[in-house]
Amino acid sequence: MGEPRGSLSHDHSQTLSPVQTINLVLIGEREAGKSAAGNAILGTMAFDQVGVRTRTSVRREGVVRGKRVVVVDTPGWDWFNLSGSFASPVTVRKEMISSMTLCRPGAHALLLVVPLSFSFTARERHVVEEHVDLFGPQAWRHALVLFTVMDTKRLRDSTLQDEVEVNSELQKLVEKCGGWYHALHGRPTRGEDQVAELLSKIQEMVFADGESMLLSDQVLKWYREREEQEERQEEEEMRKREEKMQRVKQSLRKKEMERRMRRDKIKVGEKEENRWQKKDVHKEMNGTELQEPSVTVRDGTYFTQVCKTQ
Repeated sequence: MGEPRGSLSHDHSQTLSPVQTINLVLIGEREAGKSAAGNAILGTMAFDQVGVRTRTSVRREGVVRGKRVVVVDTPGWDWFNLSGSFASPVTVRKEMISSMTLCRPGAHALLLVVPLSFSFTARERHVVEEHVDLFGPQAWRHALVLFTVMDTKRLRDSTLQDEVEVNSELQKLVEKCGGWYHALHGRPTRGEDQVAELLSKIQEMVFADGESMLLSDQVLKWYREREEQEERQEEEEMRKREEKMQRVKQSLRKKEMERRMRRDKIKVGEKEENRWQKKDVHKEMNGTELQEPSVTVRDGTYFTQVCKTQ
């Protein structure tokens, strides 16, 4: 996986860089622990308790380890997507993007909240990726995987790095985030300051990228352009469907006309055949009957000729 950026020494984690305000946006699935992570970062019950569904993006802020920290929580998505459809409805996606208006001029980090207590497969990774992609092509440069560890026994006999490296899909996700990851769990070891370590990693990530931010206006512009493109594609697909439907209807009408023409032709043929059959019958009957006597007058004398057809 390369040099792990998820592991920092304790001394290094306490050395915070000069960034005075840190803007964070939490994204992840439903019940991943986003609100709980936000509460842990701010050190207060700033967001709803676990089990209460976040329906709109919410901004909270506070002073943490001498820094002003802004945390924006967003609605979660579902892991499943059926028939190739998006994993979350358009209302959830729009609300996630609207979170960028709550942390102007932008976010220093997108925290991808992933529970470490369940199996993380290729499907889950693809769903995470499609939601990060909503924030534009620069989003991955500002993304950090934030693991929420529900079961503290999970890390008793292994390190977080071991847990990441043992799962190839988690490893791929972390690599796409430039190797940045961290974990928050309920029982830190003595002297461990998980939040300070997280903020230190975020600031190190920011300075490694030239002190840049994921700018709100750029994300909103990107999303609008994406929406417009999707609308054009939908209109084009609808136009093609309508044209195809028209072609199908025309083909059906043509086949119906051909069927009717064949049926009419058959009827005309049957009528013609019946007419000739009647003529043949009439001829047959005439051949067996006597003709009417014909009378001719010659010199005033009547001659009667009776002709019989042989």
